[in-house]
Amino acid sequence: MSQDPKVVSIKPNLASRNMQSAGTGSSSLPAPLISVRDHLQQYLSTAFNVLFDNADDNLFEMADRATSNADQTLFFEAMRTVRLQRGSILKSIGASLHQVTEQMNGEAPAAAAAYSSFELDSLTLVQPDELEQSVALDGMISRVNNRNQQALMHLAMRTNSLVKNLVDERNNPLAPAALADYFADALKPLALEIKVRLIIFKLFERYVFNGIDAEYEALNTLLVNAGVMPDLRLAQVTPSRRRSPPAGAGNGAAAESSPGNRQSSADQQEVLSMFSELIGNWRHASGDMALSGLSGSAARTMPSDELLQVLADIPLDELPDRAADSPADMRQRIQRALQAQRQSVGAAEQKVVGRVDDDVISLVSMLFDFILEDPALPAAVKAMIGRLQLPVLRVAIADKSFFSRGAHPARRLLNELARATMGWNDHDDLRRDQLHGLLESIVERLLAVSEPQDALFETLHAELTDFQRNEQRRSDRIEQRTRDAEEGRARMQAARSHVAKAVNGLLVGRTLPVTLVDLLRDTWSQVLHMVCLREGVDSAAWDQAIRAAQQMIDSVEPVPAGELRYRADSNEQVLEALRRGLELLGLDASAVAVQVARLAQPQALALAKAQEAAARKVREAQAARLAAEAAQAKASGAAETVAETERAAEQPLPVAEAAVPQPEQAQTAEVVMPVVEPIEQVHVEAPVLQAEEESEPLAETVDDLPSVGAMRWIESLRAGCWFRLGATEGQPEQRCKLAAIISFSGKYIFVNRGGMKVAEFGKNELAQHFEQGLITLLDENQLFDRALESVIGNLRRLQSAKP
Repeated sequence: MSQDPKVVSIKPNLASRNMQSAGTGSSSLPAPLISVRDHLQQYLSTAFNVLFDNADDNLFEMADRATSNADQTLFFEAMRTVRLQRGSILKSIGASLHQVTEQMNGEAPAAAAAYSSFELDSLTLVQPDELEQSVALDGMISRVNNRNQQALMHLAMRTNSLVKNLVDERNNPLAPAALADYFADALKPLALEIKVRLIIFKLFERYVFNGIDAEYEALNTLLVNAGVMPDLRLAQVTPSRRRSPPAGAGNGAAAESSPGNRQSSADQQEVLSMFSELIGNWRHASGDMALSGLSGSAARTMPSDELLQVLADIPLDELPDRAADSPADMRQRIQRALQAQRQSVGAAEQKVVGRVDDDVISLVSMLFDFILEDPALPAAVKAMIGRLQLPVLRVAIADKSFFSRGAHPARRLLNELARATMGWNDHDDLRRDQLHGLLESIVERLLAVSEPQDALFETLHAELTDFQRNEQRRSDRIEQRTRDAEEGRARMQAARSHVAKAVNGLLVGRTLPVTLVDLLRDTWSQVLHMVCLREGVDSAAWDQAIRAAQQMIDSVEPVPAGELRYRADSNEQVLEALRRGLELLGLDASAVAVQVARLAQPQALALAKAQEAAARKVREAQAARLAAEAAQAKASGAAETVAETERAAEQPLPVAEAAVPQPEQAQTAEVVMPVVEPIEQVHVEAPVLQAEEESEPLAETVDDLPSVGAMRWIESLRAGCWFRLGATEGQPEQRCKLAAIISFSGKYIFVNRGGMKVAEFGKNELAQHFEQGLITLLDENQLFDRALESVIGNLRRLQSAKP
């Protein structure tokens, strides 16, 4: 649906004025940053124009497909609200961008926490709608940050060099997190339902964030051209490898003196303090004994680097090889290692684990508890991830930003590992699987390093993604062939169904020559099938082929009185149409002649019967006329006339030439096939062709109909989603991906991770599987993020339940 100009103008210049209206007046920013802000505003105005145009179309489509009046009203009202408030939304975004960028050079420092890519408070489960919105925004922000890590880092550094207040990658008002906040805040006054907001946020990612990569490069180029830190173009900036544990970690190291490091350390400390409070409440409620309480109160705090050394001394052969044993066993092994360390030193030198490190150990244990209970992970993957608990724990202790930095290399590696193994089945033989070998190698390399650095995780992540990219290309080709084959099969079945319906409709209930029935069933059905595949049943070619079949039948029916000459001409046209149709099949001349003869024979017989009937009528008419004349003559007494009349009656009567075809016509008809003996007739009572379409059985009772919930779930499915199919008779449980929804047959085609077909279901059959719990949609969201959200949610519920 197109935008109605009578409702609201969508001209780009008006949108641009809406976004820039709050930016009039003097600015405290340097000229290069004003140019950067104006350039970004221009990009946003163009992108949001496209977003709102498509939002109008998408909401209308959702309303059109709504299954209830309430949903339809909801989407129509949302469409109207967004259309009317479009200008105010753009104005609000422009005002927010102008206000926050001005604060960079103002007296008050910009609030860094507002644009953090990870907000602990945002994960509260008190407001489910807000949590769902936060999760959606965090996911798209993380994806943009991952794609533009270097560009955003350069932009923050260049911006920071021009303003008074500290600007880094996390609180940059030009960063993706800030732009998402501007948009979310602008939507709040509209009071849209969460399902509508999520649709609009998806469009926001598609039309604003998916094209913003080039914009960030352009913003850096503007600053470079203005002479702002041009040397950054010549060096690949990488994150610092230096670890600066926050206060309370017990390492005694001096904090970095630069403002950026102080701000980063403060943010980490804030997040860890929140974790510490939540975990403290959990310990109080569960009775868990902290590792920091395993020694006397006079013991000194163990530095983080010393704790890392204790963890490095844990023998690799003691690590669990089964996923189910990993979390609890890891805490027990750490506890035994700490006790052994205390026994090896004097009482005066005994140390206790610092509170922050203790909380990190507990939090990592909880995260792995969730991960190893995740039903979306195959057992083989859980076993590998269970062995990664020690390397991840080392990273979390050494780098406290592990929990707050969504793009941390270790987190990205875990997420990619889970995504790469989504299609693994527990019954698969993985010993010869190249991916399994690569993952085993990754785990071994991480276990061999006592303190894994970011660079190692980045290298391993790059190796895994490169391997997956190559594997994906191969599987995509096979999957495409599978889709093409299934679509071709469905097209063939649909064509056979249409042909069978058409031919049966022409023949059933009629009495026709056997030769014609054989011709239509065996040969002309192939012509119809080819036309259906090439042109479709809605085409003129299909109508013409059906009309030709009907004319073949009409050409062997008895000839009505007075239409003998017309039938002879019509037969020639029908035979020519038959020849043209047979040429589509590629038959040679002799085969075509045989098929034409099968129709010409009953046609000639019908003409012969018509000629005989016409001649008989002429003779009967002449005989009646002569008899009448004879009677009249006898009555008048003319004896001679009576004798002559009687003699004339004994002579053979001529056939009226006007009642039969001309000699040329008869000769033409006999060129194809001379008049033959009477042909056997057959009454067609049953269908002569059976449709091969694999249709689902119709519901016999109301209970057999799929539920509304199941149908809504099916309507929400999209190709590319992963599922777990439950075990059935003769089939083990397996994981598969929805490769295609075939429009011709309505079939849902599922393939394995190699692209090979493993299952297919009709809509009703799929609904039955859903209602019986035999098919489950797997969660493909980031594994670590899901785990962190779940753990925080559980801790917050425990905190809110505390009396």
